[in-house]
Amino acid sequence: MSEPFDFKNIKILKPITIITLLYSALMFIKYAEIFTLFFREPKSPLLPKFLNDYAAFPSYIIVPFFSIIIILCIHCLKAKYYNFKIGYTLFGLVLLFYIFQFQIHQWIMSFNPYG
Repeated sequence: MSEPFDFKNIKILKPITIITLLYSALMFIKYAEIFTLFFREPKSPLLPKFLNDYAAFPSYIIVPFFSIIIILCIHCLKAKYYNFKIGYTLFGLVLLFYIFQFQIHQWIMSFNPYG
């Protein structure tokens, strides 16, 4: 008979940690690029000065979220410490962000102080 499927196996946890790290890095780059709008000035005098702040506000919350996930994933990969609770929690957070990305963005924009 075949062995039962073990979710705590390193052969499962290592790829899940790598997938979590790669997706988090892509989202970090995406939102960090938007974060740089904070430092740019609108070129047209018709645009309001706070428009860049309004567009960059969700990045103030999302960039630290993904940077923490990236740091934890890198720590797990470097130390070769694959704790299934940490791995699946991080993967679950990233998966929930992927599924509800638009709703999370809209929720953050609902308390945007610039708009």
